[in-house]
Amino acid sequence: MKYYYARVSTAKQNLARQIELFKELGGNKRTIFEEKRSGANFEDREAWDELIECVRSNDVIVVKNLDRLGRNAKEVRECLVKLADKKVIVESIDQEYLNEFLKTKLVDKTADSLAEAMLNAMLDTMLEVDLLRAEWERRELRKRQQEGIERAKARGQHLGRNKEEKYREKFKEIYRLTRDKDNPDYISITKACKEIGCSRPMFYKMEKEVELEKNIL
Repeated sequence: MKYYYARVSTAKQNLARQIELFKELGGNKRTIFEEKRSGANFEDREAWDELIECVRSNDVIVVKNLDRLGRNAKEVRECLVKLADKKVIVESIDQEYLNEFLKTKLVDKTADSLAEAMLNAMLDTMLEVDLLRAEWERRELRKRQQEGIERAKARGQHLGRNKEEKYREKFKEIYRLTRDKDNPDYISITKACKEIGCSRPMFYKMEKEVELEKNIL
């Protein structure tokens, strides 16, 4: 059985993108577990606890990113090991390159002791790099936004009504309509760009900002 776990850190953040993605992969109301809890309150995750009660040997838990499982590489690895002991497989969409390792080395335990130790060290390193990279991208996004505000202030511009801000206001209204082709209100990215009045590069830039903001822990 394949289950899906979606998490954001605060009530203000939106789970919609993760849930849409899981539905595209075959998830439904019975198999998608969603949660709004911070990494600091892992013990209080009701949906996670409910999911753990459901899974059985050889079941699969799919997450958007392994950072949904813990605050740092150590916590993520501990969680993976506990699940592996139950013969539960974890698959990450963002870290797809790790999925085979997680299954064969942690769950199936096909490596000898020396190879397993080396691979475990490699896993810790890759997790740490991935989590640090994600945090760096979030910080850079916040930094660029703040720098943009400061530059606008220096030019005496009225913040919130400059050209890019107007784009973002329209983008927030239209973006969701580009995500689901089965939605009767679906529009293509080309049409969305025309509605917003922006270029494709600007559209993709705003899309990346939205996705990064959703993943802030």
